[in-house]
Amino acid sequence: MVKPLIVYKASAGSGKTFALAVHYIKLVVQDPQSYRNILAVTFTNKATEEMKTRILSQLYGIWKQLPDSDVYMREVCRALDASPSFVSKRAGIALSLLLHNYNHFRVMTIDTFFQSVLRNLARELDLTANLRIGLNGDQIEEMAVDEMIDGLKTTDTMLIWIMKYIMENISDDQSWNVIGKIKQFGKNIFLDNYRNISETLSKKLQKEDFFDAYTKTLRDVRDKAKEHMLTIADSFFQTLEEEGLTPDDLANKRRGIVGFFFKLKDGQFDESIVNATVAKCLGDPTKWYTKTHPRSAFIHTLADSQLIPLLRFAYDDRPKYWKLYQSAVLTLRHLNQVRLLSGIENKVRELNDDANRFLLSDTQKLLGALISDEDSPFIFEKIGTQLQHIMIDEFQDTSTVQWQNFRVLLLETMSHRDSENLIVGDVKQSIYRWRNGDWRLLNDIEGQFNKEMIHTEPLKTNRRSERRIIEFNNAFFTEAARIEHEKLEEQPEADQLRRAYEDVAQLIPDNKPEAGFVHIELLPAEDYQEQTLQRLVSTVSSLIGQGIPQTKMAILVRTNSNIPLIANYFAEHLPEV
Repeated sequence: MVKPLIVYKASAGSGKTFALAVHYIKLVVQDPQSYRNILAVTFTNKATEEMKTRILSQLYGIWKQLPDSDVYMREVCRALDASPSFVSKRAGIALSLLLHNYNHFRVMTIDTFFQSVLRNLARELDLTANLRIGLNGDQIEEMAVDEMIDGLKTTDTMLIWIMKYIMENISDDQSWNVIGKIKQFGKNIFLDNYRNISETLSKKLQKEDFFDAYTKTLRDVRDKAKEHMLTIADSFFQTLEEEGLTPDDLANKRRGIVGFFFKLKDGQFDESIVNATVAKCLGDPTKWYTKTHPRSAFIHTLADSQLIPLLRFAYDDRPKYWKLYQSAVLTLRHLNQVRLLSGIENKVRELNDDANRFLLSDTQKLLGALISDEDSPFIFEKIGTQLQHIMIDEFQDTSTVQWQNFRVLLLETMSHRDSENLIVGDVKQSIYRWRNGDWRLLNDIEGQFNKEMIHTEPLKTNRRSERRIIEFNNAFFTEAARIEHEKLEEQPEADQLRRAYEDVAQLIPDNKPEAGFVHIELLPAEDYQEQTLQRLVSTVSSLIGQGIPQTKMAILVRTNSNIPLIANYFAEHLPEV
């Protein structure tokens, strides 16, 4: 018995677009009229057009039995247990119906779909006919900050908050002009995480003395964490002094293990201070001194009895106290801005009301307030169709609010007889956290439904990449996932990480030849930038010498600021590029 929901966890190059297209084609070949009852959603306009084009072109290819569509023909015949002639005939009928009723060819972005729902619910949501949809929420937010600040009076509490924020910036040797920072931070009002807690947060911050008390608590946490690590460093140097030793008596002097404690003394205790020297000295007293030192035997005994326990104490405590320190520092850095969010949000709402404007980013929240399990048939009626099949692409980029709204619709379709729904995604390719994408939804998808209703299947064979690329990725990411899992072993995130990467090793088609090339080079920190630029120039020059066109090359950089630097370097050393 076919379960009403199939979830394909598709790794890179494993054919997820092919699987989606085959599923859609199978449904319309089985019943050419079913296109009216199918909804396929993805996340970008480009992906939407690609999906539509593939479905139409392959329907045509199956109808005409073209060689390029053989693989689709075989898959559809197998899925329906039908003959090629039957599938060919039905594909032609389905293609004709789709082209003549193109408005009902519902392959669209998730935002477009929810906008269509919103338009059909305009009366119920009390939205006027001349309502304008605003796409650029960031621009409205910046305008709101400007108007909010321009309208402040000397007696306004918000002005006092802003003045405190300015004074704190000045005391930290930062610019007094905080408007840009407020505008940037104010964009948080559009994030789901903020919207879920905005009301609670506003009430908390309005309580008398809450802000000052909370600030004091955070500063205490920050100072005590730093003081704890400084105390360990002081104990170390005090022990050396009491035993008539100096840092220069230890192996490699400041470049050795003593450097770890100097960094603690300077208030540095992040992950970067833990290196190979620390690991060696934790378990071996002989690493603390040179054999030629006149007091080597004494240092050996001292290291074994006092110095190694101190190092172990610092090593074990460092992660906990660094997390406390950083959490307090980051919270304090943005705390004054948090107080302003409610005011910015209210001003944005006021500007939208005055302009009779509704922001696209508010769609999900508004529908979420309206939709409930009982309302789902009503929602379906309002969008003008009875959906029976839903397909969701790139599910790892779905936000929690989007999913809460969509899940109601999906459960409704799954309750219909012969409903076949499809979800495709890969948590390892989640790139839309900035748009509230939550990869954990796909990672935990089995827990969202009754197990009798869902079938999960991995697509593990990479047909796109070359053999050596796949082999490298399998080796690298398997080991990287293992290391990260060990780091998080005691934390709740560990199991999420393990499940996210349990399918990271991909299968390779037997007919793939030995091809592909990977080269990794780790450059020393000293003169790193110059050496990197030199390697880039020499590598590009070598590729050009092999006859590879420049249009087939790409250089990826971390920030836009590096692009002019690289361009200027190439202009000077390899002007033909």
